[in-house]
Amino acid sequence: MSEQFRIQHVVEPSALAQSIEQAAPLLTCFEYDYPDLPALKALRATKQAHPSLPILMLTVHHSEALAVWAFRTRVWDFLVKPLTTEELCDRIAPLLSVLESPRQAQRENAMPAPLIPPESRFGVPHLGQQAAQAALAYMHRHYAEPLRLKEVAGACQMNRYEFSRAFKRGVGLTFREYLCRYRLERSLELLGNPHATVSEVACAVGLPNVSHFTRTFHHRVGITPSQYRRETGTQKMHSPLQ
Repeated sequence: MSEQFRIQHVVEPSALAQSIEQAAPLLTCFEYDYPDLPALKALRATKQAHPSLPILMLTVHHSEALAVWAFRTRVWDFLVKPLTTEELCDRIAPLLSVLESPRQAQRENAMPAPLIPPESRFGVPHLGQQAAQAALAYMHRHYAEPLRLKEVAGACQMNRYEFSRAFKRGVGLTFREYLCRYRLERSLELLGNPHATVSEVACAVGLPNVSHFTRTFHHRVGITPSQYRRETGTQKMHSPLQ
């Protein structure tokens, strides 16, 4: 990837804001072994200050609670190490196709800042959480493709019925509901790019039927994708995860 992009490493959280302002990056990657509260707060503060900047989160230590927090904070993707360069490239390829440089004026993040999960929840997950983690990783990798419950259940080596119960128990949402919300959250990110058409955004999040995408977006967010794009950064928006 270094052959295609200029990569800038920042170690001190206090230097993040200045580095982002100076470099105007296409995306930002937060890489952890075992994330602590200051490190997670730095990620959350970065997203609040730069709501249209895609963030990748890489971590060795992971849990269902941490994954849910990450996506409610609106990271672009949550990746568990170790992973190969090829796997990383595959995960960011859909994003790169619609990114722009330099970045346009930022939109205010309308989502309430989620609470960082207590450290006590970062223990060994129970069976339901393990199934949910495996399912989330698969869904986040393939959400831009046609995705069916039976397929994800098979990837978790479960039948569709036990998978449905385990997923609901681990995530708190049904498979269909979570997938819909996740796709819409990704569409909110991409609509910040004025050079990407609504049709391109719909395809990038796995909803290639533009009419269906627009109806679903309007039902969940309260306005159409085009209206969302026209809103000013100071106006509060409804979030599909609220």
